[in-house]
Amino acid sequence: SSPGASTQRYPAQQKRGAMAKRSDALIVLDGGMGHLLRRKGVQVEGEIGSVKRFLGVAMANLEQPDLVREAHEDYLKAGARVITTNSYSCVPRIVGGDEAFILQVIQAAGEVARKAADQYGAMVAGCLPPLGASYRPDDVGTEEELEREYARIAAAIAPYSDILLCETMSCVREAVVAARAAVATGKPVWVSWTLAEDLSGNLVSGESVAEAVRALPLPSSGEASSEEPHGGVKALLFNCSLPECVSAALPKLSAVLPPGIACGAYANSFHTVMSPGGGNKEYRDNLSPSDYAKFCKDWAAEGATIVGGCCGIFPEHIAMVAQEAAMAPSGRDSSPSSGQQ
Repeated sequence: SSPGASTQRYPAQQKRGAMAKRSDALIVLDGGMGHLLRRKGVQVEGEIGSVKRFLGVAMANLEQPDLVREAHEDYLKAGARVITTNSYSCVPRIVGGDEAFILQVIQAAGEVARKAADQYGAMVAGCLPPLGASYRPDDVGTEEELEREYARIAAAIAPYSDILLCETMSCVREAVVAARAAVATGKPVWVSWTLAEDLSGNLVSGESVAEAVRALPLPSSGEASSEEPHGGVKALLFNCSLPECVSAALPKLSAVLPPGIACGAYANSFHTVMSPGGGNKEYRDNLSPSDYAKFCKDWAAEGATIVGGCCGIFPEHIAMVAQEAAMAPSGRDSSPSSGQQ
């Protein structure tokens, strides 16, 4: 069985483990779920990154689970080996309600993703998202709020997940607390930051990649879980950033990447995240599927072993990335938990 697996067993458990062992290619992630659901008719409107923008996407887990599953399956058919739970927006500031309701929405997202992944022998990354507006380090909550909410989210999504993914982290502090909560579950953990759009290769907060890596609870720091030998932080990534910004930051990450930790990226196709939003006008027109696959190929040349897409990267992009990945063998161990033996 897979070291990252839950104690709750699912039919495709052995199949997933076999798939991981036989593949030495790049790990291909899915693309943006919220934007694919919008394409399928779910309401997404408002300023990019704003708290209420993805309320409809969160509620789809309860109200339209078949549509959410269809979206997951579109990415799996395109070649994704890891899909992320549709729970990015399942946080108190977005869905409101009491704690029990928030957990219900998160668990619904986990259930849909798990069922879809098992049909394709794929793996599930359980999402630990920003608790406030995305790309806004100034909107990151207090230490108390972060610790409380990330512990709840991690515990709720872990039973459905092979990996826990702390994503779109805008500052060092946010990523550290999310990672600690994820590590405490004993699951393999991936941490992914979002980048400044000035090509500096820094986080959107202005903090350096080196600072961000140094602050994490990595195995060498003694904070990784000792109860689960396959748990702890296994991969460091960048996401929901312009592809050009990822290209500027990856060499900085490679320079400070601890031994045994994988790296990767899944960018967006926005003109900018600092946008009032507005349907297809949000997306740039010079990032075709083949253009995006070329970026991923370049990132693999920089040492990335995990590639995929975020907002505005659709199944047609992932299909091209998967096609490229199949032809680009990686020198590193790239089983999806990035640390399986």
